[in-house]
Amino acid sequence: MVLAKKQDLESMARQHWLDPLARKLSQATGDLPPDPVQPKPAPRATPNPVETWSLDVNRATPEQWQQLPGCSEAMVDVLMRLQRGGVQFSQLDDLALLLNLPTDLVKLWTPHLVFRWHGDVPVLPERPPLDVNAAAPSLLEQTLNWPKPRLQRLIHERRLKPFEHLADLQERVCLPPDAVEQLIGRVSVGARPSGPSLPPRS
Repeated sequence: MVLAKKQDLESMARQHWLDPLARKLSQATGDLPPDPVQPKPAPRATPNPVETWSLDVNRATPEQWQQLPGCSEAMVDVLMRLQRGGVQFSQLDDLALLLNLPTDLVKLWTPHLVFRWHGDVPVLPERPPLDVNAAAPSLLEQTLNWPKPRLQRLIHERRLKPFEHLADLQERVCLPPDAVEQLIGRVSVGARPSGPSLPPRS
């Protein structure tokens, strides 16, 4: 009986690499040494979160704007001229529209831009923007609801040269900051379509 039990244990010991239960029984009876204690793996170091810097769109300096990838000197110049004119932005869409930003730059800029409105927040428009370089005078009058002298100055200035951006429009038409803020998102500054071509001279 004892011999049979010993043979059974020896058989289980030979099979312990394939049979975990046999291995445990052999270790319990002392026929096999206990498993060596495996050292616990060292805890993984948690990487520090990447610090994200931000800028206040309506108070940023030229140096801060230049930290953004793809922000050209021309863009900084427009933004600074608008800032000096008292113009503020309330959302990213208006800024992207003004600077004609491609989608990839919008994605890169988004984590860094903070829109803090310093004063009363304007009501956002619901209509698509109106091209001030191409819209008919009657449509401009209906949409902008400007005093007649200001509207006439806009039409006169765009005949001389199409507006390049909102800051150019503000300076050439002598618009106060509140009037420019009302235009953000409501108007665009596209290239004025050229007139009909003249027939070649005979």
